[in-house]
Amino acid sequence: MNEIIVGLDIGSKQVSVVAGRLDSFGKLEILGLGKADTTGRVSKGVVLNVNKTIEAVQSAIEQVENQANIHIRGVVASIAGPNIRSLKHKADITRQTRGEEVTVTDVDQVANDAQRTFVSQGNAIVHNLPQEYSVDSANGIQEPVGISGLKLKGDFLMIVSPQAELDKTKRCIERSKDKMEIEGGLVHSPLAASLAVLTEQEKKTGVALVDIGSGITEIVIYYKNIVRHVAVLPFAGDSITTDIEQGCGVSIEQAEQLKVRFGSAIADEVAVEEVVSIPSANGRKPKIVSVKNVAIIIEERLKEIVALVVAEITRSGYLNRINCGIVITGGTAQMPYIDQLFERVAQRDVRIGYPNENLGKTFTEEIKNPTYSTAVGLVWRGIRDIDEREEGYKILRKDAPVIIPVVPVNTTINKNGRENTKSAETNGKKSSLGFFGKLKQAASRIIGEDLGDNDKYE
Repeated sequence: MNEIIVGLDIGSKQVSVVAGRLDSFGKLEILGLGKADTTGRVSKGVVLNVNKTIEAVQSAIEQVENQANIHIRGVVASIAGPNIRSLKHKADITRQTRGEEVTVTDVDQVANDAQRTFVSQGNAIVHNLPQEYSVDSANGIQEPVGISGLKLKGDFLMIVSPQAELDKTKRCIERSKDKMEIEGGLVHSPLAASLAVLTEQEKKTGVALVDIGSGITEIVIYYKNIVRHVAVLPFAGDSITTDIEQGCGVSIEQAEQLKVRFGSAIADEVAVEEVVSIPSANGRKPKIVSVKNVAIIIEERLKEIVALVVAEITRSGYLNRINCGIVITGGTAQMPYIDQLFERVAQRDVRIGYPNENLGKTFTEEIKNPTYSTAVGLVWRGIRDIDEREEGYKILRKDAPVIIPVVPVNTTINKNGRENTKSAETNGKKSSLGFFGKLKQAASRIIGEDLGDNDKYE
């Protein structure tokens, strides 16, 4: 029996927990689905109320444990938020002998050096994704292992998140149960969703996944099976709800119901005479709302979101390389005609992404809803890596020598915009300073010089 993997996604509307395992055909069998409301506790993917979010996580986990008859001790969990961003970084190493072939140890060393020297105050690296490599004068290499050369260079895409937001998400998960573990580190949610929604051909040819949730819209671009760009937009389903609330003069709860039950991404598909009666409080007359007006509001906001998505894809430099177009997923992807609106505005092929890629037997058909793309993708993340090259590297590492840990580096930006780099070894020598040395060190901290071990990136 294959190992059971549990994915946990903390969203702005609900916590979703999915348990699954690979069946004998290589398909993903879903054993349980748990969910709990997080409205008001999580906003745009960021935890606002830790204790209430912990309760929601506990509730969703208990549901899955009862359904699948399992005891959950570890989960593969997501991280999201409007402040997550992707940045490009380079690193290189000079090997000992020119004639020897590049090994997986060399590849790991370059990745470690890239992560070690990339430090951003107050932020943490969520993913360090390799792009292409170069060996001596040969560039654009995806698989450097086995190529002979002296100098190995690597380009990396760093996905970073504010440390405080990362810590809050971790606390909510780790405190949900005694000894609960986050397996493999937190996963940026659109990368997880891509594992459940995108085909291998799409990722190879070029595709943009657009995950439109409640609070944020997340974008991830694949080209030649490599993640090339990640971005987050602070507009999504909740923006539409707020527009309906203001445009129709109803409560936020009523606006959400109007959007879900009667919404349409294309106003022309709604009859002019169609109206909805909204009950009013305190004996007032019911409010009559035109469904056509609701659709107009939705369409205008979605056009803005699509325009921002296209602008972000253009900024990435991959607009003309996504030959498989755009795949939409997330809760808002259920809006009728949203794929047609995207095609009209973006001028690209568009399809709705359902989390049924290589899906086998399921506990419930509800799991095929785009709302659960990230949660299902997290289960897949427990089975395979985001970068397919890692599957081959895992085998090679079994016989590879262990990398000797390098001395961590603290990097800050000085007034001239240049990096000040101090090794942990130097910091460690400070403990041997005399009284006046320690006094000087304390004074330096007061005036803002970055000297302490607590400031180094971990």
